[in-house]
Amino acid sequence: MQIFDEQSKNLIMDWAQSLKNQIKIKLITTEHVETNQFINFTKKFTETTSKLTVDLEKGENDLPCFLLKKNIKYSALPLSKELEPFLEALSHINNHEVKLAEPILQRLDKINIPVNLKLYIALECPHCPNVVRTIIPMAMICENLHLQIIDGTLFPETAQKDGVMSAPCLILDDDFRWTGEVTTQEIIEIIINRDPSQLSAASLKNILEEGDASWIAGQMMEKGEIFAGFIQLLLHETWSVRLGAMVIVEELAETDPKLVAKLCPELIALFDKKDVPVQGDMLYVLGEAGSSETKKWINNKIATLEHQDLIDAANDALETLN
Repeated sequence: MQIFDEQSKNLIMDWAQSLKNQIKIKLITTEHVETNQFINFTKKFTETTSKLTVDLEKGENDLPCFLLKKNIKYSALPLSKELEPFLEALSHINNHEVKLAEPILQRLDKINIPVNLKLYIALECPHCPNVVRTIIPMAMICENLHLQIIDGTLFPETAQKDGVMSAPCLILDDDFRWTGEVTTQEIIEIIINRDPSQLSAASLKNILEEGDASWIAGQMMEKGEIFAGFIQLLLHETWSVRLGAMVIVEELAETDPKLVAKLCPELIALFDKKDVPVQGDMLYVLGEAGSSETKKWINNKIATLEHQDLIDAANDALETLN
């Protein structure tokens, strides 16, 4: 199967001659049906030049991707108009240098918490290469920008899930989005000036994993509200994520009991919709955060519980409340 035409091969070879060192990146493979296309692309690319080494690594995410840096995932086949900006991104890695204006660098330095950005592209889109050239250098410099570039035509089910109808489309924290071309300055200003209470669960998860649980607790206390994204962390399917969120609940229970008590009505309303492991952790949180009303609800709920782990968790919660 031919992937590169002669023009593309010449572009790759000219690019390779400009490199000082060999470049190494990873290809994260998954069970997705398109993974084989990424493997085939990698084989053809490395046959064209020896200056790029690609290590294959099994991943857990749905989409295969080239991992350009730990915070940059490229879930697209860089063909046609996208080949040149992809090569430019690899050059940034090779040179360990990205040239951006000093005011931009200063503003990027102010992004001190993790941010999720998804950029949807299409291979024949005339504007997508410019947006790729805009966004990748930002993520190269600022590791708090977690960027994933996705070919919406290659992964239409993912684009549909995110409500993407056209490309380029840049999505910030599953909420704010730009369609069409966008400037570096505009993106940075929206990120810096965003309301912490509007952070998505994915962004809060990144902050947890960066070890900044106290920052989340502090922001919620400052705002006097429980963030909607935080509740999603307490209900997350991954136990380690729920554990990190429960640590924040414990901190809030000690420092701001009235605030943490606001969790209880939400958790009670969602309790019956969750699986047993999540329900067990919800009962723990209700024990830490609850009031006399919560205690009454747990007492009534125990009679309906069948799983022994949940009965034990409910009794532990009541003991904490007592």
